[in-house]
Amino acid sequence: ALDKYGYCVIRNLLDKEQCLQWGSAVVKDFDEAANILLERENVDLRNPHDSENNPQNYREMAMREDLRVDLRDGPALRKLRQREKRYYKSWNIDVIEDKPPANDPIITTSPGSPASCLRFHSDVLEITKRTMNPKDTESTDLYKGNFGRYNFGGTGPDGSMQPLRIGPMGGILSLPGSADQAIHADTPHLFEHLDQLPAHYINAFALGAHVGGVYDNDGNFTGSTSVGGTAFVHGSHKLSVTARWHQEDSTSSLLGGTNREDMLRHAVRPSLQVGDVVLFDCRILHFGLANTSKSVQRPLLYVNMTHAWFHDPKNWNNRKQIFTTNNKS
Repeated sequence: ALDKYGYCVIRNLLDKEQCLQWGSAVVKDFDEAANILLERENVDLRNPHDSENNPQNYREMAMREDLRVDLRDGPALRKLRQREKRYYKSWNIDVIEDKPPANDPIITTSPGSPASCLRFHSDVLEITKRTMNPKDTESTDLYKGNFGRYNFGGTGPDGSMQPLRIGPMGGILSLPGSADQAIHADTPHLFEHLDQLPAHYINAFALGAHVGGVYDNDGNFTGSTSVGGTAFVHGSHKLSVTARWHQEDSTSSLLGGTNREDMLRHAVRPSLQVGDVVLFDCRILHFGLANTSKSVQRPLLYVNMTHAWFHDPKNWNNRKQIFTTNNKS
C-alpha cells in the first residue's frame, strides 16, 4: 500500500502509554519554549496576531505557520531520548554513526524492536526498508553488479538492505485556531524521467495525545472533527498523478481553479487513535488540517527515515537556540 498509494495506516502498533509520554514531552517543551521567547524576545507563539515580534526558526523548533510548530528538541524530549538510548543494546540497534548532540540522526542497519515507541520499531523499519529497497522481480542477479557498495566500508554487492538514516523523534504541535496548511510535498522527486522511482524518504506519524472523536452508526471511529489531522492526496507520490494538476499560467501548480478542486476530491484523512501509525512517502501531497477546538493542543509525533546517502535540508537555525545552559535540565 505504501508503494502503491503513497501512504498506509497500521492500527494499534505502538504502546499507547509511550506515545502519550512522548506527546506530553512535546507539549511541555513547547510551553517552556513559548514562555522563554515571550520573556526574552517579546515573541508570543500562542497569540501571534498580538505578538510584538515575529518568531524565527531555532535549533530546537521551526515555525510551520501561525499556531503550528515543529519541535525537535527540548529538555523533556532529551530525557526520553536518553532513556531510550539505554535500550539500544538489548534492541540490537546497530548504530553505524551517532554524532552528538543527542537529537542528531543516526545511521543503522538494525532490525529494531517492537518495544520501541516509534523511532526503532521493528515493523516500521521493515516496511520502510522493503519499500526503499525493492527486489528485482525478473532477475535475482542484478544486485551482484552493484560494486559501488564496497565503497566507504560497505558490504559489497550482496543484495542486503541498505542502511537507513533515522532522525530523532519530534512533534508537530497544532494549537487551537491553527488553519489548514498549504498543500505541499516534503521532498522532490530525485529524477523526472520515470513516473515513480522507489521512495528515498519516508515519514512515520503517530498521535501523542487522545483527541476525542466521532463514531459512525456502525461504531467505526471517524476521527476528530475539531482538532484536525493530516490529509493525503491519494496516489500523488506519482508524477503522472500530480502532472495533470499543473497550471502552466500559475507560479504555483496548486493554486485555485478546477485543478485544485479535482485534487481535493482525492484527499484522504486517516482516522487515527493513539497507538496507530501512518507511514507516507514524502513525495506525496499532503496538508495539516485546521485545529478548530477551543483548548486542545494536538501533538503529532514523527520520525524521518531516509536512505543513508540522502540529507534533508530543513529550515532549522542551528546557531539560534531557545534553551540555553541556564534553562536546560
